[in-house]
Amino acid sequence: MGATALKVAGLYLVIGWVWISTDSWLWHSLAAQFPLVNPALLQYTVHAAFVTASAVLIYVLVRNSNSKQNNFRMLFYEHPLPMWIYQWDTLQFLAVNDAAVKKYGYTREEFMRMTILEIRHPSTINHVLEDVRKTNKEFVYRGVWQHQKKDKSIFPVEIYSHTTHFRGLEARLVMAVDIDSEIRSTVMAKDIGTRYELLAQVTQDCIYYWDMVADHTTRNHGPSTLFGYDEADIRDKRSWWDDRVHPDDVLPMLQKFEATLRNNLVHWDAEYRFRCANGEYKHVHDRGHIIYNEKRQAVRMIGAVQDVTEKQQYVQQLRQQNEVLQDIAHINSHEIRRPVSSILGIMSMFDLDKNEPALNNRLLGLLRQSTVELDGLLHQIQHKLKKLNK
Repeated sequence: MGATALKVAGLYLVIGWVWISTDSWLWHSLAAQFPLVNPALLQYTVHAAFVTASAVLIYVLVRNSNSKQNNFRMLFYEHPLPMWIYQWDTLQFLAVNDAAVKKYGYTREEFMRMTILEIRHPSTINHVLEDVRKTNKEFVYRGVWQHQKKDKSIFPVEIYSHTTHFRGLEARLVMAVDIDSEIRSTVMAKDIGTRYELLAQVTQDCIYYWDMVADHTTRNHGPSTLFGYDEADIRDKRSWWDDRVHPDDVLPMLQKFEATLRNNLVHWDAEYRFRCANGEYKHVHDRGHIIYNEKRQAVRMIGAVQDVTEKQQYVQQLRQQNEVLQDIAHINSHEIRRPVSSILGIMSMFDLDKNEPALNNRLLGLLRQSTVELDGLLHQIQHKLKKLNK
């Protein structure tokens, strides 16, 4: 709305200045062309034309602005899925649509006094803050979380968000998909063959539902599409998965999981290497939400395993490049200084009058030795730069 008002004021200002600059000239020109017309009537006609043209231009501008606002209202406020916009720095809600008001039970005025942390399960607050800190503003974010309504009831959602600007503030636009019904339907349908594919249709990750009491795990297509296993080779026991975790990673992963259960935490995540069907390992990020019964005993776990191999390879490449650059910096600041200092010292000792040829010959030998040493160091740097560019 502010931008529209500014445009209207600017347009009216421009038209006004044009009118002030041309009014006298235009009136005299018309009076000269129509000498028989009453000057007062002619001036009235010119003024009326100016007012009419100004009104038409302003009307068109406001109508277009209203059209854009109506489109935004239809796409955001009337969207059937809960959506909101929050300020990036403060996490304060800036706008919420009707579906969010209905889903979470807060009024729009209450939302405007809240932050996004107040619709999260208390046990996940630290994880939310850490996730926000790590989120890359340039990319679309997707994740599965536990949200909390005004009546304190908990339900799982899959959220999608991306960076935007709202009322001059850097913000984040979020859409939340309630996956509680999909999960319940999946659990109920596992005996008739639909398994977990209901949720699998909306993600490329390896989604799993683990009945911890019966030790029965239902997975989507992930083990096949991400890791290359045949359906006939996949087992529904948790041990089937744990046996394929890298030997160096399995103990830390299990210890972190046991600590999560001891503290009755809802959110769990770990990064480890998982063995593919061809024997190679992929780096994965495993995130899950644990469901407890009334006795605070863990009974079910819903999670997603994401392939982060390319990310790990990129981090490793940066680490190796940093090591090479540190080696080059060390050579430049320490080892090159020695032969350079020697060369400068030798040059200062040369007998330019050639009265001591023996001394000059010895100095030339030392100069050659220092030059060879310097050349070797330069070759070392060149070799490291070649490694850096590979």
